[in-house]
Amino acid sequence: MELSEGLLRDECSVAGIRKSLIPGVVILSLDCQGSKVELDLLKELLVVSEGEKTEYTLSREKPEYDEKKDFVAWGYVVSKKNVESTPPKQKLIVSLWGYVVMIESSENINNYFNIMDKVYFKLKHS
Repeated sequence: MELSEGLLRDECSVAGIRKSLIPGVVILSLDCQGSKVELDLLKELLVVSEGEKTEYTLSREKPEYDEKKDFVAWGYVVSKKNVESTPPKQKLIVSLWGYVVMIESSENINNYFNIMDKVYFKLKHS
């Protein structure tokens, strides 16, 4: 996992894709090297399949991307939480104009982003 001011990047595998209660929306679960991610997404925007290797980036700067292969959206950090567990974890919640990304890690991810930071979320094949 790469973590610096305004940037979070991790390599993952797609652990699951399930239907949401919202028609046409799926919930994507990613198991990553230093984090776990859940996000909901319009089914037509899905760029990965279950079991595939992928990489996500959360950044304050617009990332370079391949328009035909990658998913990129911008939104805002809406919540930072400490999760009571062993080991303790932190959770960032990002709203991509209604679609929600939850990133949980035992790293201090909350120290690198502020509430209402404009951020870009990128998902690509690794």
